[in-house]
Amino acid sequence: MLPVAAQAEARAQLLRHFTGTLRALPAELALALWHPDLPKARFHDGVTLPANQIDDDIVLFASFGIRYWVLGTTPDTCDQYFDAVMRVWSDQGRPRRTISTSRPLAGNAGTPDGYGFSLTQSVNGYLSMAGSTPLFVADSDTGDPFPTRIDHPAASRN
Repeated sequence: MLPVAAQAEARAQLLRHFTGTLRALPAELALALWHPDLPKARFHDGVTLPANQIDDDIVLFASFGIRYWVLGTTPDTCDQYFDAVMRVWSDQGRPRRTISTSRPLAGNAGTPDGYGFSLTQSVNGYLSMAGSTPLFVADSDTGDPFPTRIDHPAASRN
C-alpha cells in the first residue's frame, strides 16, 4: 500500500472515520480521552510511530494512532454497544473480526485504504475504541491537534 501524502491528511481522515462511526450509533455516545467513571485511566493524545526508519535521524514513513473511551455505555450495556459498533463497521464496508467472544470482548476492523480500528472491553466493562492511520510521508505538518473529545454529530445540532 502506498503511503498517504501527508500526516495532516491522514489524521483528518482518521477523525472523519471516528465521526462516521459515531454518526451511525445512538446519539448518547461520544468518544473521550478520559472517562468520568475511570479518572485514573486517561488515554494519551495519540502517538506518531516511525516506520521504515533508516537510522536515528532519518524516518521515511510514519503512522498515527489514538484510543478513546466510548462514553454513554455502562458495564451493563457494554455488550450491546460492542455488537452495535461491530455491525456499524461491517455496514460501512470495513472488514471486521471479533478477536474475543467472551468477556472482555475485543474486535477490530479496517478500511481498504489502510485505516485500522479496534474495539476493546476493559475488565470492568467499559469500551474503548482505537484508530490508526496508514503510513504517511514523515513530515512536521501534523495538521490540527486531535480532539480530546469527539461528540456524536447529532449532539451538536441540539
